[in-house]
Amino acid sequence: MEYQTLPLTKTSSFQDLLPINKANNDLSAFPINMLPEEMQIEILSHLQTDDMVRCESVCKKWQAGIESWASRPPLGYTPQPKKPLYFMFNSEVPYATYAYNSDKEKWIPFDIPNSDETESPTPQLETTFFTQYTLYISASRGLVCFMETRTQDKVYVFNPILKNRIKLLPKAPGGIADYCAITLSTDVGSRKYVVAMVKSHQVESIIKNNFQFYVDIHLYKSETSSWVNLHTEKFVGWHGGDSDSCVICKDRLYVVANFPYVAGGTEPFHEIVAYDLSQTRQSRKKSLARTKVTIPFPCALTCVRLQNLDGKLIMVGGVPKKGTMTLDTVAIWELCGKNLKEITRAPDDVISRFRNRFDPTFIASGSGDIVFIQSYNSRALISYNMGKNVWKIVPKTPFPVLDDNSHYFRGFCFEPLLDIVP
Repeated sequence: MEYQTLPLTKTSSFQDLLPINKANNDLSAFPINMLPEEMQIEILSHLQTDDMVRCESVCKKWQAGIESWASRPPLGYTPQPKKPLYFMFNSEVPYATYAYNSDKEKWIPFDIPNSDETESPTPQLETTFFTQYTLYISASRGLVCFMETRTQDKVYVFNPILKNRIKLLPKAPGGIADYCAITLSTDVGSRKYVVAMVKSHQVESIIKNNFQFYVDIHLYKSETSSWVNLHTEKFVGWHGGDSDSCVICKDRLYVVANFPYVAGGTEPFHEIVAYDLSQTRQSRKKSLARTKVTIPFPCALTCVRLQNLDGKLIMVGGVPKKGTMTLDTVAIWELCGKNLKEITRAPDDVISRFRNRFDPTFIASGSGDIVFIQSYNSRALISYNMGKNVWKIVPKTPFPVLDDNSHYFRGFCFEPLLDIVP
């Protein structure tokens, strides 16, 4: 029996790493179990993302080995940079979930972990939690955080590649709020993470149109495994914490505050409020370290989404047609000091194919230098590469549905990293 030895590179595929039995071309004949487990896992760590996903499903030994290696990477290990994946799921098709590989520019089947260890591990039910419930979702580097909207107290953090997850205990505080947002910030170097949650509770008032909200900011740190009520403030007219409208960037929590009740008008206004997370709770009681940044637009935005891309605060907003709240195009800004600088707007040849598909509100999620923008009510997905200044129309996912408008789609972007666990 002869074997072909190939050099190991970061672009090697799973089949390239297995010797070829020239007699019968049988790839399963190689006794890989004879290799030390450390060597097996080291080989797997160099695979491309989609091959890594396939290998993790080969057997429990490989899955456990990859997870064990991730929790204790070798001294001096430097992870290879990999382009982000975009995971998309659908409420009506729980058995079909896909991730878009931005490196190979194709969709691959991709399962995610269930929410509860007691639920069935059957592959068909793996995505039940994601497809049955509306979720608050945030991703940072190789980890993803999600919270179910019904109770607003069960928060999970997981690594989609390793398929392991934990439930944050104790339960998230603050009860059920009128508006809620959650964001995750991961430090790959220390392998620690922080979860921030912004909840807005409306206060009853006897004065007509006197809308007041108590805004609570809760913080969870993985190193202490506990929640802290970081700040409470009353907003008059404004409310914060709406869906995907907060992010942590350089030790600051940025929250989009909405002012939907404008005297003499119907268009909502927005502004960004920044909180310095490096300040202690005691110092906040004496001095509120808050900086407001007003969005410099002549018209309102249909929605606002914030992203942390390699330490840069990026805002994605829907620009409406003049005099309406119908989406005209999507624009991207970067925070420079205390001002937002417009970087780009989606060209007409990109947005024209999606304008009828996009709601006034949409999802925006990014990592590295790539931003993905997805419509809520269809598979419409576009991307923008900030490094190359290139807009792209992402091919539709192979969901077995005919009418996009009758289904509810969600998604999020994450980095495929092995060396970080919840």
